[in-house]
Amino acid sequence: MNHQCTFIVPCYKETPDVIIRTVEDLTKVACSITSLDYEIIVVNDGMRIDTFPSFADSHIQIINHDHNLGYGASLMSGILKANYEWIGIIDADGTYPASDFERLFEYIDTSDMVVGCRRWQDISFIRRIPKYILQKLASFIADFTIPDLNSGMRLFKKEIALKYRKLFPKRYSFTTTITMICITNFYNVKFLDIPYYKRIGHSGIKPVRDTLLFFSLIFRLGLYFKPLRFFIPLSGFCSLLAVGRGLRDVIADNHFGGLTLILCFMAFQIFFFGLIAEIINKKL
Repeated sequence: MNHQCTFIVPCYKETPDVIIRTVEDLTKVACSITSLDYEIIVVNDGMRIDTFPSFADSHIQIINHDHNLGYGASLMSGILKANYEWIGIIDADGTYPASDFERLFEYIDTSDMVVGCRRWQDISFIRRIPKYILQKLASFIADFTIPDLNSGMRLFKKEIALKYRKLFPKRYSFTTTITMICITNFYNVKFLDIPYYKRIGHSGIKPVRDTLLFFSLIFRLGLYFKPLRFFIPLSGFCSLLAVGRGLRDVIADNHFGGLTLILCFMAFQIFFFGLIAEIINKKL
């Protein structure tokens, strides 16, 4: 069966030799996959055009941004230009093995997205802590164990990105967003272990700011797609506070106080807000 795939390589601050190596590796693996029609879109996200590498291969095209728009905007520029039904993305910093796309392609007939899952031992210790917390939070909200929330190497159907285009941020949370979209909307997602190498060059991610943005994004996507997973625990927490305060009031004052009643009303209101949000979500 013939398959068609557009590979997108977003570039910002990477050195030309690493970009060239990434594209060459992609070309080799694409040529090695049987019955694959492919194209490679390299997105120059604000780097100087006169120092950006050029490619003679007809399968490769370059999109130039006049200024830095962000990782998500770069991927979306490539997706909008893509001619094929499948999208493959990979970073141009030497961290992901392009050769493993051959393994990922083995599962596209039974999946809507195939993710290269980074191994924990390959991730630096200082990044493991926020990554672990983010994954646990996302897994709870999605009600699904997510082994890698924001891997930058994956294959997915173009129609998914276009359908939910308005939800994607311009910066670094594109991969987190599409993971949550696919899992909370019951798309078939396959995770495959891949090696993860040390980055060549400097990362544009700001650890504190971007980690907080990731948390905010996960909560927003949770409220959008799985509102009850957010509202029911919050309602339950308020209910426990109401019970605790009520017991204290009965023991100390022999009647329920105003704070107990407020907490009870809060618990009921939050629960019904969740029900309303869930009904609206099902109708959309």
